[in-house]
Amino acid sequence: MFCSTLRSVFALSRFVLLCIAVSAPGYAADPPFEIRSAYVEPVDNIYLLTAQLSFSLPEGARQAVRDGVLLTLDVDLALHRARRFWLDDTVATLKQQYELGFHALSERFVVRNLNSDDQVSFATLEAALESLTSIRGLPVLDAALIEPGEDYEFSMRATLDVQTLPEALRWVLFWADDWRQRSVWYTWSLPR
Repeated sequence: MFCSTLRSVFALSRFVLLCIAVSAPGYAADPPFEIRSAYVEPVDNIYLLTAQLSFSLPEGARQAVRDGVLLTLDVDLALHRARRFWLDDTVATLKQQYELGFHALSERFVVRNLNSDDQVSFATLEAALESLTSIRGLPVLDAALIEPGEDYEFSMRATLDVQTLPEALRWVLFWADDWRQRSVWYTWSLPR
């Protein structure tokens, strides 16, 4: 009786360890989803954003894009004015959205800026993903919002997600970490 119970405990333990090993995301070798660098610079009274992201899209998500699922990259930006004896003041916020999809007729991958409706097509998924990791010259702020002599901080966060799936399929994929990745907030001081 004792041996039978002990075998059952070992079998259950092996099953639990197997489930953990199978369900654990395989990100050990993949880089984390992060913002590597970001800065803004004034050009003709408009602040332009330059940022470098780093992420690795898991194979399941890559196959889904090849099969026609749309992925979105949301970039959230916030400008805060630092105050000494009070909470920081939020001066401006912006949400920039990009969409990555596969156009079956042309057999090309399309990255579309959802804010401006500009789009660029790529022959490979790798090239399309590479374009999403680099943001160059994006207008984010009118210089008139900046008061001289004040201290400001920019914050930026990015989220990669499947927003265009049907509700039933999105509920099933809720448990899969492969489908949603979010960076931590990246903050830097605005040069005076």
